[in-house]
Amino acid sequence: MAKTKRNVRAKAKSVLGAAKQKAQDLQAKVRQENLLHKTLTPKKTTTKKEKFALKHKKLLKKFAETRKERKEETARKNREKTKVIGDLKPLRDALPSLQDIYQLVKTKKKDTGEQAELTEPEAALSANQKIRKKRTELVNCVKSFEKVIKDKKFKENPREVIAAHVRNKYQAMEEDDDE
Repeated sequence: MAKTKRNVRAKAKSVLGAAKQKAQDLQAKVRQENLLHKTLTPKKTTTKKEKFALKHKKLLKKFAETRKERKEETARKNREKTKVIGDLKPLRDALPSLQDIYQLVKTKKKDTGEQAELTEPEAALSANQKIRKKRTELVNCVKSFEKVIKDKKFKENPREVIAAHVRNKYQAMEEDDDE
C-alpha cells in the first residue's frame, strides 16, 4: 500500500506540475501578444515644445476673439452715437429678406420681355445731374430712416414694424404685377 500512495502522490504532483506549466505558458503567450500589440500601436507622446506651441495657439486665438468682440462693441457704440442715423445695423440685417422677396417676385413674372419693351430708356443725365439725383435719394433715405427711428411703434417692437413693412411692400408688388 505504501507504494500505491507514493504513486498516487507522484502522479498528482506531475499532473499539478503540468497544469502549472500550461498556465505559465498561456500567461507568457498573452504577455507577448500584449507587447506586440503595444509595439504596433505606440502611444502618442507630446513633447514640451508641442504642448507649449498648442497652448500658445489657443491663447492667440482667444486674444483674436476678444479683439474682434471689442472692435464690434466700439463700432456699435459709434453707430449709436451718430445723431443723424442712429444704430441701423439691426435694421439693415432685417431688410435683406425684402430684397430676397423682391427677387422672388421678379423671377415669377411671366413676360419680362414685354415689360422691357414697354419701359422707355431714360435720357442720359450729365454728371452733375447724376450727383444731384443721388444726393436727393440719399437725403430722402436718411429722412425716412430718421422717421423710422423716432417712430414709437418701431421703438417698442422693431421686428413687428419691419415685418409689416415687408408684407405691405410684397402686397404692393403683387398689385403692380396684376395690373
